[in-house]
Amino acid sequence: MVKQDRARRTHTLLLDAAAKEFVRHGYTGANLQRVATQASMTKGALYAHFPSKEALATALTAPFEQTWRELLHRAETAGPAAEGVLSDLVVALVTRLRTNLRFRAGFHLTAENARAEQRLPPVVEELTRALPGLVRQAQERGEVCPTRTPEALSSLLLTLICGVYYTTAQCEPDTCPAEMAAIWHLVPGSAPPDPGGEDFGATPPQGPARTGCQGPPVTARE
Repeated sequence: MVKQDRARRTHTLLLDAAAKEFVRHGYTGANLQRVATQASMTKGALYAHFPSKEALATALTAPFEQTWRELLHRAETAGPAAEGVLSDLVVALVTRLRTNLRFRAGFHLTAENARAEQRLPPVVEELTRALPGLVRQAQERGEVCPTRTPEALSSLLLTLICGVYYTTAQCEPDTCPAEMAAIWHLVPGSAPPDPGGEDFGATPPQGPARTGCQGPPVTARE
């Protein structure tokens, strides 16, 4: 049991060190000796857990893929009457990109691989497909401005989600909720995220009611 616990701790240390290395240097620039040194391990100990750089990268991208797919599935199967589905999804993804080093590394690696192959990362492709329907449902519930097309708001949300990674540094979990509330308020006519939601933990900032959601609803062209 002691040996197994030690092996798990070593595995965890190596994954965290690898996540930091991949985020900082990318797949091509990542150096396994630096990973081992960061984890206070020998390179031989690293190879005992991960036989190659590819195996180490896969250990980060696989959980990333599983997590965002589960979050998206939860949103798409919540039903049109469920409240806060869109904001919960956006906040969950953005918060993980800000606070979870391994999730950040998974995003970085999949995006880097997609660019090399001149395609979009699967997470971007699936969000592009799913977000317009989720936005439309949120508009019908009065949570998001109805005067913008679902496609336009989806493009804005996708830019927010991905842009957070590239334009901000990792933040601590206790400061992230307030920042996420501020980001969500950039969405025209958006209702505040649920402070009691699973992936949200702070009351949105108080202030004047948002404007910019005036005029008749706009429908997307066929």
